[in-house]
Amino acid sequence: MNSERLIHSIKTAIAVAIGFSLTRIVSFAYAQWIIITILVVMCAQIYVGGALQKGYLRFLGTLCGCCIAIVVIELFHSSWLSVCLALVIASFTFSYIATSGKENLSYFGTMGAVTLAIILLGKSDSSLNYAASRFLEISVGILIATLVSQFVFPIHAKKQLRKSQIETVIKLRDFYNQTLVMGLAEVQTVDHHDLDEEIVKLLLKQRQLAKDSGREPLGVAFNVDHFTQSLFCERQILRAINFMHVAQDKLGTATLSDKMNLLLKTFHEEVLMALDAMAKSTPEKVKFFKLPSLEAIQHLRADSKEMLVLQPILYLDALIFNAEIIVENIALLAKLYIE
Repeated sequence: MNSERLIHSIKTAIAVAIGFSLTRIVSFAYAQWIIITILVVMCAQIYVGGALQKGYLRFLGTLCGCCIAIVVIELFHSSWLSVCLALVIASFTFSYIATSGKENLSYFGTMGAVTLAIILLGKSDSSLNYAASRFLEISVGILIATLVSQFVFPIHAKKQLRKSQIETVIKLRDFYNQTLVMGLAEVQTVDHHDLDEEIVKLLLKQRQLAKDSGREPLGVAFNVDHFTQSLFCERQILRAINFMHVAQDKLGTATLSDKMNLLLKTFHEEVLMALDAMAKSTPEKVKFFKLPSLEAIQHLRADSKEMLVLQPILYLDALIFNAEIIVENIALLAKLYIE
């Protein structure tokens, strides 16, 4: 069983218990909104940053919807025409905002429209008290959800982000092994495209974890620039592996000397060792890991004189160029790990 999911589920249950107990102590007009808000904010948000952001957006959307409803109630006394016009205009506006493509505006727009509709249509005698009750009780639910998320067994995205980065390096090592090392040895392996897709999904997951990490108010401040550089290095390594794979496959149709094959094999082994060391070492140990040497693969250019056909030489240049990119980004990634 996933420990984070278990802890988060316990936290959600604790928050609901607190909310329900509060409704027994204080006579809220619509107590169910407190419980519903806790569930909406917490259920799908394991990390502190995600829950805080969800609560913040729900608060803003509710506030905006309540304000519009109050204007309609006070100025137009909730006449059917004013309610109709308010719903039509707000639906258009909030829908336009919600479909902007930005994650934050999407939830804010939805909550603004839903809040307005609930207040204006929820009771035949819509009043300021009704609007105030919804705003107050949703705010209480948000407060409970965010406090429990932050202070009761908090699960921080920053910690998970580091784990995800290590997992990405391990997958890059496996991908390199399947596409280049096994390819050089002409060994049939499982389809490497599945592994390529897994790495892409991990990179996307890191982006989301980085967003949640930046929203966590306590602890060490999240360094956005540091993460951006790290993600760039991982993407560059993945891209270079794919290009090297294509180039090496094309070179496979040419006649390579035993020495050239040995040079390629030596370089591949050193890259695997470097990626493996980065995946298994602590930031302190990364300082002393060995970078792959470009000397072996650069000797390929000297041995390519016997390859008089133009196309294989072009593929050899592409192979060497991308090998240099991999080494450069491994070195930069290692530097980022120890900063």
